[in-house]
Amino acid sequence: MKKATALAVGSLALLLGAGPGFVEATGQTSSASAPAEKPSRLALPHHVTGEVVSVDKGAKTLTVKDSKGKEFMFTADIDAAPRLSDVKAGNHVKVSYKKSHGQMVATKITETRVARSSTK
Repeated sequence: MKKATALAVGSLALLLGAGPGFVEATGQTSSASAPAEKPSRLALPHHVTGEVVSVDKGAKTLTVKDSKGKEFMFTADIDAAPRLSDVKAGNHVKVSYKKSHGQMVATKITETRVARSSTK
């Protein structure tokens, strides 16, 4: 019985001690106010064009909905972060981004014009 209790206590101590290291390794921290790290030069560039759903300047994030209704959440890098002050919900933008450490990092945010469809 003493061995089982010692094993349980030891396992619990190990898990509690590994918790903070696990959060650091996965990059999940409570401070989201800094811009995202610049992605590797080898990361493939991607683009999304759509309507801005929300902007969080404090967290340096931007959510965009494309023409198919799919929402994308980006974290701005140091170059794109100043553009967050210029865009607001309802604007149409083109976001150039790269995938880095499991998140989509916006590298460039450009406002676009909406193509109006003609109805007869």
